[in-house]
Amino acid sequence: MSGSLTLLPGEEVYLESSKLTLQLTNLRVCRRYDLYPDPQFDSITLEAIASTGLRTRSHPGLLFLAAVLLLIAIAASQQPFGTGNNAALFLLGIGALLVVIYFITRKRNIIIESSGGWMMHIPAKRLSLEECYFMLHAIDRAKLEFLHKVPQQP
Repeated sequence: MSGSLTLLPGEEVYLESSKLTLQLTNLRVCRRYDLYPDPQFDSITLEAIASTGLRTRSHPGLLFLAAVLLLIAIAASQQPFGTGNNAALFLLGIGALLVVIYFITRKRNIIIESSGGWMMHIPAKRLSLEECYFMLHAIDRAKLEFLHKVPQQP
């Protein structure tokens, strides 16, 4: 995102992430992204930030269903003369597919909410959990420094 934001007078960049196209300055949090076919730009000033958070959404019901299919497959494979083996293999395949779908569809978002109700949803699947926490703490610290609630870092 380097060079994409024209800084305001007195504004300096604190943190920039190329993985998120997110930029934290001493005055605001900005995000640039493409929503085909148009480029988008979101900005929330530090004094307007009400809360930040990390949200992970998954579908654990898929894992439960895969476990049920595994139990049915085990029961089917116990049929006499191997009559349930084909059904058991089919059920195991469907269960494995459900587990793969579970991991593919998990989503992690960094949420920045303004006091006016605007929420900035930033997909953070490419970041590790530690990088997400670092980003959230940096935003919170920048806001508190802006409001003079904590001493500024040298």
